[in-house]
Amino acid sequence: MTRLKQTRTLAAAVVLAATLGACTTTGGNGVSTSSATPSHTPTMTKTTTSATPTQSPEDLAIAAAKARIPEYNAMADSSLKDTKAFSIESFKKVAIGTALDDLNNRFSAVSAQGYTQTGDSVIESMTNPRVDLKLDLKKSPPDVPTVQLDVCLDVSKVNLIDAAGKSVIPADRKPRQLWRVGVSNYDYPNPSRWLVSFTDTQGGKTC
Repeated sequence: MTRLKQTRTLAAAVVLAATLGACTTTGGNGVSTSSATPSHTPTMTKTTTSATPTQSPEDLAIAAAKARIPEYNAMADSSLKDTKAFSIESFKKVAIGTALDDLNNRFSAVSAQGYTQTGDSVIESMTNPRVDLKLDLKKSPPDVPTVQLDVCLDVSKVNLIDAAGKSVIPADRKPRQLWRVGVSNYDYPNPSRWLVSFTDTQGGKTC
């Protein structure tokens, strides 16, 4: 799979209101007279239509990736908080490829050692999207539509404890981690098939 390097449009409506007032003048005889004003002023309504911006395939792919990553992250947290309630099959709903392998391995290791996670990680930002929508599954390695994002993850509230309730998290763990996350679609353009395909901690970078 080829990993590559990549907006969202906001629309605003402005309503303008105009108020007309009667004009009063004073004649030569000192009598105040009012300018003629029709008793019934016809109202003209002008209907305007604004074109709805059309999202590009790249915009749609980025939106799908930004929706999938939080689902992946939430499942990763939940599975480690209650290992008995999860099976490896459930991870296939959010992950594929090496990301699925990593999720499975982490789950299996934590479960086997009797550890339990407390607290949840928080995604603070997903930035710098890189998009490649080429699709050629016959190629070796195949070209798979993929979106890469830089994800800032706050793990300051996450702890991993053993059966005795003792933390096994290194004391020097950084509270925030900068991950590079790939989300791919092997069934493109099926919008429901965007899955996290790889995660890279980038050697412990912070954000």
